[in-house]
Order: sequence, then C-alpha cells, then structure tokens
Amino acid sequence: MSDYCYVDTNVILSFVEQDANYERAREIVEERRGKLVTGEVTLLELSSFYSRKLKDDVLAKASVKYALKVCNVELVEIDFNRLFEKALQLSPRLKLKTLDVLQVVSASLVKASVFITFDKDIIAKEEIVNRVLGLNIEH
Repeated sequence: MSDYCYVDTNVILSFVEQDANYERAREIVEERRGKLVTGEVTLLELSSFYSRKLKDDVLAKASVKYALKVCNVELVEIDFNRLFEKALQLSPRLKLKTLDVLQVVSASLVKASVFITFDKDIIAKEEIVNRVLGLNIEH
C-alpha cells in the first residue's frame, strides 16, 4: 500500500460546491495536499454532475478540470478490464451500489491506503471494505 489517499467524488463536490460537508472537505484537501488521487469513475461522475447542472458542454468540461485542480487531486489511469473483473468478483462480498464498488476497487487497484468519502453506504460497510480490500475508510 502507498501513502496515497483515494478521494471519492462526493468529497470533491463538497469542496467545490461548498455544501454541508464543505468544512471537512476543506480540511481533507489541505491536510492531504499532494497525496490525493482519484480514478476515471470520478471523472465520469463529475462530468455527469456538471453537464446536468450547467447544461453546457464547454462549461461542464471546464468545471470538471477546475474541480480536480482546485482540490489538487491527481487523476490516475486504471485498466478498465482489471477494474471490471475485480469489481465483478468482489461485489457479492462488498454489497455496495455499482459505482461505489467501482470506486473502492479503483482505490485498491492504485494501491491507495485510504479511501476518503462522505458516502453513508460505504462508511456503514467500512469494516467489510477494509477486510476485503485492505482500505482504511476516512470521512
């Protein structure tokens, strides 16, 4: 395991959109500067969020880039074949929603030691995620 922290989409959105979890997201971004990574599933989720919110492709793409940059989150490439194979294998044990499975498995594949999220479903299953993937959940 590395000292990288895989950050879930909701943490990035909480910081950028300054929602109810903004203060905690700000602490995470400041404390973990230079150690935050995320995968292409987050890129897809951010793109989906901003394209629906802004209804303008150019603004949506710019907002996605801005969100990753302002949070100082490094986007890491993940082999989708490995991701889907491992996610399919582990989903019966993790018992999470599809995108949540893809996110925690992505974190595992990039050898992150910590998965940072505000997702209540993942937080509720942090012991299972830790046992199955060796990830520590922070929120």
